[in-house]
Amino acid sequence: MGLFDKLAKAITTPQEKANYVGLLKAAGISIPNLGCSLEKGVLSVTGTVTDGATAEAAVAALKKAPGVVEVKNYLEVEDLTSKKIMMKVMTKSSNLNIRKGPGTTFDIVGKAAHHSQVQLIKKMYNGWYYIKAADGTEGFCSTEYLAQV
Repeated sequence: MGLFDKLAKAITTPQEKANYVGLLKAAGISIPNLGCSLEKGVLSVTGTVTDGATAEAAVAALKKAPGVVEVKNYLEVEDLTSKKIMMKVMTKSSNLNIRKGPGTTFDIVGKAAHHSQVQLIKKMYNGWYYIKAADGTEGFCSTEYLAQV
């Protein structure tokens, strides 16, 4: 099986996506920009939700879909840029890694200094925030190392 064959198998069909939308609708959840990819029982989900509770409910509903063994959640909470929420870097002594994606497997794109402030752009569901550092670098960092100012 070639690379493109493998990729094609990972993309959900319109019918599969309709089934996922139906499961969410039955749970009272609407994600207009829902994206789904199923490979070997792992359903990767993208889209934007209004809050963390909605994301949790969406994951719980999607776990019930036929053939789904695990749900990888890449849902985002709506953009918070206009609220100008500032966060303080709370690392023990080192700089905070800013990454390309929400996880330690993603490349580091920059750093924010220990005890500096960053702006919260989006709260990600899975324990990660999308932030903007003072030098303009944007990326993801763990919520564990930030506290609201």
